[in-house]
Amino acid sequence: MTLFNLEQFPDVCRLCMKADSKKSHSIHDNFEAIPMKIVAFLEEVTFRTAENKAELLPKSICDPCVNYLSEFAVYRNRMALTFRFMEALVDLKQSNAKPITALFKDSKRELESLFRELSICSKPDPQVEDLLLEFESYNSVNCDALVKVEMEQGSEPDDDDGHDDVHDDLDDPDFECVDEPEDEVETKPSKKTRKKSHSKTKSSELSSDDEPLVKKKAKVKSPRSTGSTPAAQNSTTKRVGRPRIHPEGRHLEEPWSCDKCKFKTKYRVAVERHKKVHERREKRIYPCSICGEVFKTNDEMRNHGLVHPENQFVCEMCGASLKSATSLKSHMERHEDKRKYSCQYCEYAAYTKINLTAHLQIHASDNAVLKCEICGTTFRKSGHLKRHIESHSNERKYACEQCPGRFNTKNTLRNHFNRVHLGVRYPCEYCEKTFDQRIILRDHIERVHQIQCQFICDICVVTFDSQEKLDIHKQRHENPKPMECGICLTIHPTQEALAAHMCISYQDNYQCCNKDLRNHVQYNRHMLVKHGMKTNVRVKPIPGMLLGNLRGSRKRLIQCRKCDIAFPSKALKMQHMLVCNQTSREEYSNDADNGVAGRFGY
Repeated sequence: MTLFNLEQFPDVCRLCMKADSKKSHSIHDNFEAIPMKIVAFLEEVTFRTAENKAELLPKSICDPCVNYLSEFAVYRNRMALTFRFMEALVDLKQSNAKPITALFKDSKRELESLFRELSICSKPDPQVEDLLLEFESYNSVNCDALVKVEMEQGSEPDDDDGHDDVHDDLDDPDFECVDEPEDEVETKPSKKTRKKSHSKTKSSELSSDDEPLVKKKAKVKSPRSTGSTPAAQNSTTKRVGRPRIHPEGRHLEEPWSCDKCKFKTKYRVAVERHKKVHERREKRIYPCSICGEVFKTNDEMRNHGLVHPENQFVCEMCGASLKSATSLKSHMERHEDKRKYSCQYCEYAAYTKINLTAHLQIHASDNAVLKCEICGTTFRKSGHLKRHIESHSNERKYACEQCPGRFNTKNTLRNHFNRVHLGVRYPCEYCEKTFDQRIILRDHIERVHQIQCQFICDICVVTFDSQEKLDIHKQRHENPKPMECGICLTIHPTQEALAAHMCISYQDNYQCCNKDLRNHVQYNRHMLVKHGMKTNVRVKPIPGMLLGNLRGSRKRLIQCRKCDIAFPSKALKMQHMLVCNQTSREEYSNDADNGVAGRFGY
């Protein structure tokens, strides 16, 4: 049994959803009454449909619905025009004739139709001047509005000699611009007004008892009137304007700059207004809604709010306290133990979407916008740049709690603490030896036990811990994505950037400055920092040779980390280190006695 009559959807009417209409109209057709498309009107009165859904919706409207919609559209447009006309009348009551003039200029035909439909005007071709003249007779609007409109539109000379009264009075040297009292001035309609009224009878009906029809502005002139008496002219006074806010002028002689921000201005009024902004910010406080404690910044108040149990988001599984509901949601995804966010460029999969977004920055090569001012190295994250800048500093501000050692970065301090004091060791599965680094352990297994545990790509020299991961990686070299380099696997925003990028170049070793650097990362960084050369160098692996054996065959440079002195053997280096460390301890002791941070470090 069928409950809904929707078998023919979407081949139905867009409005009534009926499919048995004999005549239909496309939604892209125009209305017959108004120059507007049906689909544009529907989006205007309802909402805009998403692009991926618009093609799946009905594309026709039946004839009855089009008639109803057309009547509604006409009525809606007429209502909007009526409201615009009424607002223009309100402005006219306030002696502002610009809106009504612009409305007559832009929508003349629509207004004529509206006047006929509402029985507002009986004249076949009404003009804006007719409305201004008649509206003033209601004693509701100042006649200055009419003068302003006529002057803006540009009136033609109406006198026989080609000059109007305004120009004649301005040429008169004895003419004085004054405002005449309304109860003592009787003004006749001008010739231009009589021409536009189209009737001498209508102009004669305005008697001297009514309000003056045209009263010129004081800045232009007061029309000469033969009926005005000398006593009335003597009683007039000049109009007094409002006093200036800044008697010395609106503009400053030189631009003013704020000493607290980058704001600049050339206006006097903006200076005091901007100073008040800083005053309000400095006096602003942020109270805690729970305990009432006051803070100067919103960040301090938010961080304090995490102390209260009411504002804490606690994980029910591990008891961790999170800052927000979003952080809690991301944290709960980690408990699912499922990497459901996969990278589209490699085999990497993340627990959360935030981790995947951070991972995608590895593939992009043109988004390194953070630059070190000392050596010019660029970074993608501010945290990486901060740690890099600390490596340039000779100040060893990270002190070990269990020995006199001091270090310039947190990573160096952590590695020292784990290796020396915690004694973190990585045991070999095939013998009794232990190592303090995993990379040394892997090299040992391959070099001594001849068991492969590092699988290296012969194109970009990236290592993996299984052959399966290496095979997936090689597919990226064979089938690169759009805007992706097939050799170095970097993503670029444009085709021009892809063609101009620095791709991988190959050489025989990583030796420079009497140093045998460990890998391509250290070598490229060394070339940029020490020599100012940006390189992208790799050393191809020897086919059939294990990576541990390859590294074991390289003769490493035995060098002191403090003074960069090279030695032919480890024994000579150890003898030197005793002297070098003793000197460092003495320097540290002297600096400590003088109140200066020591410079001792392992």
